[in-house]
Amino acid sequence: MNKLKRVLSGTLALAMAASMLTACGGDDSSSKAAGNSGDASNGGGDTSDKTVIKVYTFTEETQGQIDRFLEKNPDMAAKYEFKVTLEATAADYISKVSSALAGDDAPDLFLADADYAQLFAGLEGTATLAELGVEFDESDYYSYMLDFTTVDGNRMAISHQAAPGAVFYRTDYAEQYLGVKTPEEMQAKMSNWEDFKAVADTLKDNGIYMVSGIDELKRCFMANRDTAWVDADMNYCLDEDLVKQYLEVTKYLCDEKETQYAAATQWTNDWYTGMKDGVFCYFGCTWYLHYTIKPNCLTTLTGAKDDKGNPTVADADYVEGNGSYGKWAMIQGPMAYFWGGTWWYGSDKAAADPAKKEAVSSIIEFYCCDAEAMTDFAKTSGDFVSKKSVVDAIKSDEAFKNPFLGGQNHYEFFASAADNVNAKTMSKFDDTFNTAVNDATNKYVLEGASIDEAIAYIGEYAKSKIEGLK
Repeated sequence: MNKLKRVLSGTLALAMAASMLTACGGDDSSSKAAGNSGDASNGGGDTSDKTVIKVYTFTEETQGQIDRFLEKNPDMAAKYEFKVTLEATAADYISKVSSALAGDDAPDLFLADADYAQLFAGLEGTATLAELGVEFDESDYYSYMLDFTTVDGNRMAISHQAAPGAVFYRTDYAEQYLGVKTPEEMQAKMSNWEDFKAVADTLKDNGIYMVSGIDELKRCFMANRDTAWVDADMNYCLDEDLVKQYLEVTKYLCDEKETQYAAATQWTNDWYTGMKDGVFCYFGCTWYLHYTIKPNCLTTLTGAKDDKGNPTVADADYVEGNGSYGKWAMIQGPMAYFWGGTWWYGSDKAAADPAKKEAVSSIIEFYCCDAEAMTDFAKTSGDFVSKKSVVDAIKSDEAFKNPFLGGQNHYEFFASAADNVNAKTMSKFDDTFNTAVNDATNKYVLEGASIDEAIAYIGEYAKSKIEGLK
């Protein structure tokens, strides 16, 4: 399972870690836990005459997006009340959405992470974008983002984000120990996995860990498989060479003590620690830059305290000298890849109800199609949007010269990286296989299993979880 991608910072992130998986959709209790009052409502004033729009989501970001949409569209706020529920884990969210769509209590609007976006696209009860009345120019989007959730030629969902991947690295360590002063020079030193290991060796000799934990490379490798895990006839398909390479490189780093914590995995306490000091690089993407590594590189937090009494990040904390802020840059690294995204869906129930259809199509178009709204969102959040004309218009904006990255323009970088993304090997079963790969990595790297045993485990686990897999 994946952790929810909107991780905030330090102690707050740790307090949230157990519940922050890339999936949601919850009941009233989970809504309250997410900071909503019962079923969260928006729009203000008397809600008795408003049409209720039921929203299931996997990310805390959704509530703020709905609030912003209603603020910008007071006519919609006067007519609609959005009730948002947030689930804790991917497995729970997938189950909740699947059962709700098959029954009488389907959500009107629901969102998905990449690990199960294709699964939702094929569920009974999911409406096509055309049925919802969502209009957009397909040629103006990164093709992988649309192709990812297309079923039998029908576009089922659209994402407001594209999420090309990158390697974030410490510029101070690069200059001091590698003699590297620019991202271009760093890319030349890490353009393949053998060179990557050589850099790790040099850094180890100088007391710096290459990566934090043993699953750091997983997303990059798995995005470069030459086939989907499962084909159209439900046959299990293994890119054995690539999976072996992933396991071997990971074991090398661990055996050579070039990972900070041998058993550390993403979204754990140990994993965050290296963002402040001692770890050379992290594999991340567009949302990861803003919501994960940037806030968690800080050592001093002066924001309001959370419900556990821990301080949160204030805007004033983002200054050079606070932790490792300003000492990072990013490169493509050994392989192009992508990690995540947020796909917006509507249900058949919403498509059949004119009022609900209007609300659902309007908010999807606002975040995923409207150039002005997407430009505003990009400049406000720094997130990388999926509409190419918006990206092209703003990518050279001075506002995107990121002080966290020492002035590097993250929009220009991601605009280039997005053109290299290939999502054709993703499948609706990827969440299951991610778990299998995590387990197999532990077995091989930490528990003494042979590489053949670890690889065999992936297929065995998947067949035990996916009905009909051959």
